[in-house]
Amino acid sequence: MPNESSDSFVPDDLASERIVELEKEEWTAGSDKPSEAVLLPPEPPQEPPQEPPKPPPEEEDMKGWGFRDPRLRPFVIISIAYLLFTVTDGAIRMIVLLHAYHKSFSALQVALMFTLYELAGVFTNLAAGLMGAKWGIRFTLIVGLCLQLLSYGLLFGWQDGWSDETAIAYVTVAQMFGGIAKDLTKLGGKTVTKLVTPEGKDTRLFRLVSLLTGWKNSLKGVGYFLGSALLEVSYELALGFMMGLIVLALPFAIWGLDAELGTAKKKNSSFKEIFVWDNFNLNVLSLARLFLFASRDFWFEVPLPFFL
Repeated sequence: MPNESSDSFVPDDLASERIVELEKEEWTAGSDKPSEAVLLPPEPPQEPPQEPPKPPPEEEDMKGWGFRDPRLRPFVIISIAYLLFTVTDGAIRMIVLLHAYHKSFSALQVALMFTLYELAGVFTNLAAGLMGAKWGIRFTLIVGLCLQLLSYGLLFGWQDGWSDETAIAYVTVAQMFGGIAKDLTKLGGKTVTKLVTPEGKDTRLFRLVSLLTGWKNSLKGVGYFLGSALLEVSYELALGFMMGLIVLALPFAIWGLDAELGTAKKKNSSFKEIFVWDNFNLNVLSLARLFLFASRDFWFEVPLPFFL
């Protein structure tokens, strides 16, 4: 019998069982094969996130241009003062016209009361630009509001016992100050839109001009109706209420604007340079505006109210 150590001796039955167990383990391990993978289409390459398209420069600049924006501060202040003045400018026409009608003045006599009002506006338009360029829009606006107060104050002195000639002369002079005030104040309202608009931003300029013009025309109509309605109550009440609106507008002009706003940075123009006769388009436009406003006053300010 061979001499084998007890450590190396393994019974045949145990060896067979061990072999069978190993085969089972190999078979079991081989049977746990993963199921076949489902082939998915490859994911498309992810593109980097795109930034939203930038708005055009004009729209981008308009963002943030609310009434609280410091860039619009002069526009807001002058617009408030100008629009309050516009109410009083519309009202003074109806107050004078209807009060004179109640005093039995003829249509021609009432028309004479408005002559200096209109003529003063023409000459003030020529001088107002030079005054604004030299002393600033704040100066012309304050002077215009104060002259409007003077015009309304003088109308308080219209006495019933005066002769027709005295009354016509007195009211015509009082209206003259109103005509000067109108165009001095209008200078600020028309000029500030250009001052707050950067160079080349014409779209923004047109928006501001259309906004202010729309408000002005609407509030002038409000002044017509308000002045007429207050006159039905009392002549003195109508004048006093309108003077109150002007007093309300004055603080905005006095303390809200820079004295240098609108002053000319270069040499100011002279009257000789203003009258340019070689610009055909400018002359035609000026002539057209003359007939436009003359026709408006011809039928609206006196004949229409008298007819109604």
